[in-house]
Amino acid sequence: MTREHTLQPDPRGWIAAVRADRPDPIGSIRTGTRDTLGFDADAPVVATGHQASIWHPGILAKDLALAGMVDTDPGLRPVHFIADHDADEGGLVALPSGSGSSLRRMEWHVLPAANGRGSRDRPAGPCGGPPAGDFLPSVAAGIDAIRVAIEAGRNSENAAMQLGGAAANLAAPWTGTIPRRTMSHLLETPVGAWILDRLATDPEAAALAHDRAVEAHRQDRGRMRGGRLPRGVARRLARNATLELPLWRTTPEGRVPVLAGEPLDPATLRPRALLATAMTRLAACDGFVHGLGGGIYDEAMEGWIRGWLGPEHADALAPVFVATATGRLPLEAPAFDPEGDPTRLHRLRNDPDLGRSESPLRPRLLDAIAAAPVGSAARRAAFRELRLAIDAARRSNAGALAATAAAVRSQAGRRMTMTIATDRTWAFPLHAAKDLDELSSSIRPAFA
Repeated sequence: MTREHTLQPDPRGWIAAVRADRPDPIGSIRTGTRDTLGFDADAPVVATGHQASIWHPGILAKDLALAGMVDTDPGLRPVHFIADHDADEGGLVALPSGSGSSLRRMEWHVLPAANGRGSRDRPAGPCGGPPAGDFLPSVAAGIDAIRVAIEAGRNSENAAMQLGGAAANLAAPWTGTIPRRTMSHLLETPVGAWILDRLATDPEAAALAHDRAVEAHRQDRGRMRGGRLPRGVARRLARNATLELPLWRTTPEGRVPVLAGEPLDPATLRPRALLATAMTRLAACDGFVHGLGGGIYDEAMEGWIRGWLGPEHADALAPVFVATATGRLPLEAPAFDPEGDPTRLHRLRNDPDLGRSESPLRPRLLDAIAAAPVGSAARRAAFRELRLAIDAARRSNAGALAATAAAVRSQAGRRMTMTIATDRTWAFPLHAAKDLDELSSSIRPAFA
């Protein structure tokens, strides 16, 4: 197992941040929310969350971080919020089978497919049987452990609690007992009632502040990426004459958007991702541990709360931390020649310099595009110049590009097996116990 982990910022400061004073503009709502959730009124709560699934070691790292914080400060109370509003395929477990050129990825449906429904709205049930394969000993043992854990929860309230409970039980040898709660039920607590009232009173203010924050976050990330704009972390709520709320409504056919002016019955509503972590950090915890992705998208949520509810509420959000890890299985794959990487071919085909670092043509042309005003004739002309330069490079270097394309074709199978061998997302129970022991011992002591 290749192991590495990330804890940001310095984990020795996390507990102090959790215990630091913050504004408390909704004190009675926060107290009522924690009482509804069954939390100790006087103990700081450290939380994390993830979809209902048997997750990979990077997600296990978040629970290990909670356990490590409690090791150092036993007065803290940990909780893991199951993101049961998400319609992900948590009932699908990927399995690596074979070795070398026979290495392949298999699929194990421990529960039926989501079909657009959140895990709260899917039933629990018996564990599906795994496929037959040529498995590493740790993978075979992990399959047995997962099957037992899933089967033990077949009478759970729903798929979220079945999968979430199974993951908790499988992780317990390394994390200890961490209570589970669900994010969608936050809408049925005092903080949820308060949020729904604000949404009903002025849906436009909420939606426009949301969209401004998501777009500002996208622009900030684009500047960090050299001008290449990424996708926004959430879909726009205000689109032409349509005004959505940051909610889903559950139906037998799956989740549907909730529009402004529609009834807001919390029993049938599910929060979208930004609203889910907003409620959690506003009222349900004193510190929240994200993975790398959550640490990025929650920046947009903070901007949304600041623009919608105001600075005092934004400053009241519980601090956020990041924990993740990379663990790889000892899978063998044939050697792969980087010359056969299709992403390299794509870059070469769209680079007027053909990958030659000594040539400044591509940076000069991109700078000209970036410098021209959006929508201007100068920008269109600069883009045309770039395209003409790319076309000329393709014609003059047709032989080299053809050779690279041939290498890509010849290496296709090896690239696929290399991708499988280096995957970091295999479910954590498929890893050897000694490797998970080492991961735990590298994270839990870090908070002292």
